[in-house]
Amino acid sequence: MEAITSRRNPLVARFRRAARHHAGGDSTVLLEGPRLLEDALAAGVPVDLAAVCTASAGRRAAAVARRLEPMARVVRVTAAVMDALSPVSTPSGLVALATLRPARVEDTMQVPRPLVVGLSGVQDPGNTGAVIRAVEAGGASGVVTVGGADPLGWKSLRGAMGSAFRLPIARGDDPAAVRRQASVHGLRVIAAVPHAGTTLTETDLTAPCLVWLGAEGSGLDGDAVAAADDLVSIPMRRPVESLNIAVAAALIIYEAARQRSGPRPA
Repeated sequence: MEAITSRRNPLVARFRRAARHHAGGDSTVLLEGPRLLEDALAAGVPVDLAAVCTASAGRRAAAVARRLEPMARVVRVTAAVMDALSPVSTPSGLVALATLRPARVEDTMQVPRPLVVGLSGVQDPGNTGAVIRAVEAGGASGVVTVGGADPLGWKSLRGAMGSAFRLPIARGDDPAAVRRQASVHGLRVIAAVPHAGTTLTETDLTAPCLVWLGAEGSGLDGDAVAAADDLVSIPMRRPVESLNIAVAAALIIYEAARQRSGPRPA
């Protein structure tokens, strides 16, 4: 196995560029840790390059590195080099570069009775990843993000815990363009707002729909709210004014699953 001992090696720069992955850039993403790499392999995500630190990699990381050897370039690095390659404060001992392209917006809508979660301006990549995880767990059809955190950045991918490899994750240009796509595919557009919307359990989520959630703190902008077909609010006891974006998304997704588990409306 090829060994790298210098932090000045060109491969280090490649990993650092991938850690700064941004929407609209290339399709190279950074994957940190054996669990995420196992999920990537299971989903057929092409892994191009992996680095393993034999001094810090546990049995699981070492086993994944061996699995990668027939299909990818695998290099052995020192602990100092691994610290430079990995974006996390305590590296797992295994980090890789893979090819992962975002889906098209319409890909999230081309399933029977789609339930698409739209994130507008959500800034925290951990929240973005957690929403993606909730979407898969609750049986929704995909995620569309506009602005905010890159859903294929390393922090979002880590938060999604493999769900981003198995779901269509799309980047939209702006909410209006996503709304037009939703209309073309017969989806109702529902905006989640803190107050004054239809109570969650009274909102019809059985039909194909796109549910927008807005940025942490500020929520959805006025145009997105005004253009929605319906508004939905999650009841909260005072003095609580808002919920974490991933918690709100999960509640909506699971309410939709509950409604859709019954007989289809005539």
